Amino acid sequence: MKETDLNNKDTFSPLVPGYPLKIGGVETVNPIWLAPLAGITFASVRKFYRNLGAGLVHTEMVSALGLCHKGRKTKELLYGSDEERPVVLQIFGSNPEDIAKGTEAALKIRNFEALQVNMACPMPKVTKKGSGSKLMEYPEISAEIIKAMKRSGLPTWAKIRIMPPGSRMTTSDYCDLLFDSGADFIFVHGRTPAQRYEGKASREAVEDVARHFPGMIGGSGDCYEPDDLVDYLRRGCAAVLAGRGILKDVFIIPKTLRELGADVPEKYWDPAPDFQSELLLELGRSIYNTEGQSLAMMISRRMLSALFKGFSGAAQLRRRGAMARTWQEMEDLLIRWQEVRDMPEIEITAENFPRGIIGG
Repeated sequence: MKETDLNNKDTFSPLVPGYPLKIGGVETVNPIWLAPLAGITFASVRKFYRNLGAGLVHTEMVSALGLCHKGRKTKELLYGSDEERPVVLQIFGSNPEDIAKGTEAALKIRNFEALQVNMACPMPKVTKKGSGSKLMEYPEISAEIIKAMKRSGLPTWAKIRIMPPGSRMTTSDYCDLLFDSGADFIFVHGRTPAQRYEGKASREAVEDVARHFPGMIGGSGDCYEPDDLVDYLRRGCAAVLAGRGILKDVFIIPKTLRELGADVPEKYWDPAPDFQSELLLELGRSIYNTEGQSLAMMISRRMLSALFKGFSGAAQLRRRGAMARTWQEMEDLLIRWQEVRDMPEIEITAENFPRGIIGG
């Protein structure tokens, strides 16, 4: 199989009109950025989406305490190459001391363009320790965390949620406090902490904050189509995060860049099945060679449901991909995808799919 464009230097330019532009202290070629996604945005995936046009990428959410204790798995979340830059470290912790020590440890491992503290994660395993969205209940501690991070000399960002009704501070009040403490940029997710990921993210609430702080707010929440991302920009956000939508449509970023006026080749916004296969094959090989078989299989299965759609035999490919148990089996399927799609259909049974099927 021929080498894909993503392995060459002459990929398309992700530059959109009016860019490059410095946002939150970081120069970027466009405002469509890859969100921090737990278990997803490790090095190979970050590089993959930079090559698909993301203006900036984030690490997975990294524990400050894990970095302080020099945990091997925590440190591995930071590994990467200069090809993925600009890259932002997203860190979480419950107090200024831990986060200051954690960021110091992270910067000994590699360089980042900015540091971002997570004050948005609503999941109990994070909030029960006083981290994530729990920090929104303690504005004074939040402010001290920003001040501690700012001492690194790097642009300091935060990711928050909207304040619930009846809070002693509005979302804009909370942002104002963080900016006064030294924050350079803030992402606002349009749900309250109590909502977790239920219901719909309120773009109106995010817009209200973005209009209040021009050029200093990014949007986050429920971006599954290019127009979702563009809508946050229309509402005054300086940048927007492509999150879980990348697992529904691998090409959502180049499609969005095209909407914003970037010169995106047709194969990136209307990809043929053979190009889709080549991309997934190269991504899988990269993960297999750097992060290992387990992650290569996990990402490949998830990407199959986001890639192979809209042509005869697509469901068959996804089902056979779900049955693959080693990277070699998955690699063979992707190389021979045209033969595989014409094979007899596989019956969906517990024996064939003991772990269920994604996108079947």
